[in-house]
Parts: sequence; structure tokens; C-alpha cells
Amino acid sequence: MKNKSIRSLLLGALIILTIVTLLLTTAVFSIMQYKTLKDRAVNEIQADCTSIARSLRQVVKEMDIILLYSIASRELKDDFLNYAGSESSFEVFRNRQKLSGTMISLKGFDFSTRQLNIYNMEDKGFGVGNYNGDIEGSVKERSFYEKTKERSGRKYIYAPAKDELASRAAGIDDDTLYFSICRMFYNDMHVESGFLEVKAYYDEIFDSISYTGNGMEPVIVIYDNDGRQLYPRESEYFYFGHRDKGSAEIINTNNGKKQFLCFAEDEEDGLTVAMAVDNSVFMEPVYRSFIIMIVAVIAVFAICFAIAAAISKRTSGPIRQIYAFLSESKKEGETSPRLMIGDSGIVEIDTLRDSINDSLEKQENATRSMLVLKEQEMQARMLALQSQMNPHFLYNSLSMIGEMAESGMTEGVSEMCEDITSILRYISSDREQRIRVEEEMEQVDIFLRCNKRRFGDDLKYSFDIADDVLDCMVPKLCIQLLTENAIKAVTTERPPWRIEIKGFRRDDEWYVTVSDNGPGFDPKVDRELRSNMDKILETGVLPSLKIEGMGILNIFIRLYLLDGIPFIFDFGNREEGGAFVTVGGHIHDKDRSL
Repeated sequence: MKNKSIRSLLLGALIILTIVTLLLTTAVFSIMQYKTLKDRAVNEIQADCTSIARSLRQVVKEMDIILLYSIASRELKDDFLNYAGSESSFEVFRNRQKLSGTMISLKGFDFSTRQLNIYNMEDKGFGVGNYNGDIEGSVKERSFYEKTKERSGRKYIYAPAKDELASRAAGIDDDTLYFSICRMFYNDMHVESGFLEVKAYYDEIFDSISYTGNGMEPVIVIYDNDGRQLYPRESEYFYFGHRDKGSAEIINTNNGKKQFLCFAEDEEDGLTVAMAVDNSVFMEPVYRSFIIMIVAVIAVFAICFAIAAAISKRTSGPIRQIYAFLSESKKEGETSPRLMIGDSGIVEIDTLRDSINDSLEKQENATRSMLVLKEQEMQARMLALQSQMNPHFLYNSLSMIGEMAESGMTEGVSEMCEDITSILRYISSDREQRIRVEEEMEQVDIFLRCNKRRFGDDLKYSFDIADDVLDCMVPKLCIQLLTENAIKAVTTERPPWRIEIKGFRRDDEWYVTVSDNGPGFDPKVDRELRSNMDKILETGVLPSLKIEGMGILNIFIRLYLLDGIPFIFDFGNREEGGAFVTVGGHIHDKDRSL
């Protein structure tokens, strides 16, 4: 049978892919259509919201015209001034009659406007409408006073509000709510002279602008310029607040339904109309047309999937055989497996088979090389472990134990023996290569405590390890060896000797630094160490290690063998004298290690 290339098979698959592409194009068109229909529904809701805002603006404008005509009326101001200054009862009666007539003519015959009131800046007021007559009390006690005064002649809308005086005069319930518009007016010298207020029934105002659309039954809320809810009463529909512009999807906390929320702002009056409609209502036509398109796409996709499945079965058969062979070889642990399958009839797969066999042979050779590298790693590990066993430390510790025993310090001898035993057990333990910083620091503390008994007050040491570093993983004996090197260095100088160990975190990296006040690194040793480290990072070849004088390089090699390149290692001399060595790594999500 003539071999066929994957390209020839994919040519047939490309025809299927073309069909799928067409279907995807249809799907994209459906999504675009969905967006168009949704935008249309949103625009309709926004238009309804804007229409309500216009209707409210018209109502407010009609009421405000009365205030503007009243403010512009010289006759009203003169009549109110004469009335306020009347002294005799006759003058009061005559001026009241004249003022009442002027205000009634300004109020007009629009019975939707229920009350027109005028106040001076002190305690005089007069009203016409439901209530005709004097209004007792200081205007400063009125709820509209502060806000209207702040607006300096611009209108202030106040609702809902009660007016028991007007309600009683009209013979209605005292709890009847009013919709009020107020303005402050001035005299010819532009001095504040008083306030004008026009009122209408709260329910009549908002019933006249209620939504009369296509049965969507939206929730409508109206806010004033300060974000205060005018309609409905503040105790209702509290699950969304005031916004200037735009639209959004929200959750109705009263019933848990998702709603579309839009706003329309009247910049002239500072009123904002908010309308919320259930998504399931205004998106119903969109969903209906979209579902039809989705069903059609799914049907065609199912046909294409069946064809693609048949082609993939034909193509993937040999690949599955290769996978099964590799899985069995790995499970049985064969040292030199060979992929023994016949020709598949596909050029690329047969070539892949031959390449896998070549790769397996090369892998076997690479395994031999890895064993050599493993031996080097084990050599570095043994050298690192042996370098921790400082003979001078053991000799001096044993000598100190003998001196303490001769002096009868049995308790000190016991503690010293326990500490040395703990250090030896830790050094000789063949546990995991890495250990928590907290556990390593416990051994470092024991090590320094032993040296403290030896050197007394000449040796001072301190720990400052941040809590979020304690759980990080460090190579075993790493910090202890750095501490021992530091003690070797400082004891060549005159006391006092100081050892400082600090651990801290910076961003997603952690650091542990061992520093001392010894002579520091000799420039020649510094250059030699850095040169060796650079060669290791560049070539990956480990040098022949020596136990004496190579403790820092041993630690560097252990970090390299355990973790590859991504570790932190630095050393040098401090400005104030002495040396420092820093190790660290990156803090990962699952494993806080080097």
C-alpha cells in the first residue's frame, strides 16, 4: 500500500474545517445579532427613561413658571412689603386683600398647583390656594430654608413634604404629601428679600409621569441633585442608589433577580430618573431569536464532529500504539526499549517511530552521563557534610568538657554533651536534602550556644528571622556552615566577636544573611570564588573540591545541584567591617523553597 502523508489526510480535514468555519461565522453573526437586538432593547428602555425625565421636567417647568412670574412681579413684591409693614387692622385687611388677589392672579387657574406661599426673611408669610391667609413662624424653621438659600435664587425641589395647614384647610388628610419648588428673591439692590414656594400634590405629580409602556412593569426611582430619593418614598426600592449617567446590570436584593438599570439626568433641574427592568422581561425577544440560531449551529456542529471523529480515528491509531508501547516500557522498567511496530502507511508517523527509537538509544547514553553527574553530586554532598565536622570545634568542645568536669561543673558538662550530641545527630542524619529554616536555626542556636560556653562574653550573636521566612526550605547544614565559617573568621581578630543572622522577605523572594565583624574576605579569595561560581553557572562542570577553605563554594555547589539556576547567593565585605554571606530563593505558591 502506498504511504500517504499527513498533509493529504489534512487536506480532507480542511474541507471539514471550512464547513466548521462557516458554522463559526454563523455563530459570530448570531452573537452580533444578539448584541444588536440587545442594544435595541436597551435603547428602548433608555428612551422610556428619558421620556419620563422629560415629562417630569415639563411638570417642574410649569410649576417653576409661576415662581418666575411671581419673582418678576413688582406688584407682588410691593403688596407683600406693604402687607408686612401694615400697622392698623384696617391697613392689614386692605393690604391682605390686595396681596391675595395678586397672588391668585399669578397662581392662575391651574388647579394642579395647590398652594403658592411667600415669605420674608423673618417671620412673615402669606399663602393662597388650599390655604389662604397668614403663615405663622420664622421662615428659618422651614425645611426648605437652608437649601434654597444656598442656591441663591435658583430653584430647589423638595419632596415628599407635608403641609398640615394647607391639608386641613382643604379638608384632606394631614399626612397628604406635597411636591414643592422654592426660590429666593431679591430687591432692586440685590439684597435677599424673601422666599416663594409653589406646591402640588405629590401623588398627582408622579402619577402624571408614570410609565405607560409595553407591560415591562419597571421600577422607577427619582433622585434630586443631592442624590436624595424623591420618588417613591425613601423606604422603598433601596437596592440601587443614585448615579449620574450610564447603565448597568444589577441584582435586586429584594427578590434576587437580575435587572437592567438605566438613568436619565435632567441637568437643568438636577433630577435623575432611574429605571430598573427584569432581564427576563426586556430580553425575551432577544433570547428567543438567539436560541433558534444556537440550535441550528449545534446541529451542524454535531455532523461535523462525527466526520472529524472518523478521520481522527484513522489518523490516531498508530499514535495510540506508540503511546501504549511507551507506557508499558515505562511500567516494566526496560533499560533499552525498542518500538517494534510495522509500517502505518503514513510517512510522518513512520518517521516518528524511527525518531523515537533513536531518541531512546540516546536517552540510554544520557542516563549513563547522568550517573556520572550523580556521582559528582554525591561527592559534593559528602564534602559539604564533612566540612561541617570542624575538628577544631570538636577538639575544643571536648577540651572544654574536660575542664568543666575537673572543676565539678557537672550540670554544664551534661548540657554541653547534650548539645554536641544533638549537633552530631543532625550532621550525621541522612534525611532529606532540604530542611525548614526554623529547624536549621534550632541547630545553629545549639552550635552558637556551645561556642558561647567556650568563648564567654567575647562572643555575641543575635537572630532576627521574620515569621514568613521560617517555613522556607534551605539545604541542610547550609546556615550552620556559614555560621561556623563566620566564627573561624572573627576569632582571628581581637574580641569582642559578633555574629548576626537575619532573615527577611522582599516581594516574592526570601533571604537569610550571616554576617560578622571579622577581617572580611581577602580580595584574592573573593576573585577566586566568584570565578569558580561563574564557571559552574556557565558550563555546569563542577571543580575538584577541597574540604579546607572551600566551605562557601561547597554551599554554592549544593544549591546549584539541588535547584539549578533559580537560587539566590551573594557574599562580600560590609562597609562597617566584616563579611556577609546571603542565601535565598523564590517563594512559590505550593512550595516555599529555593
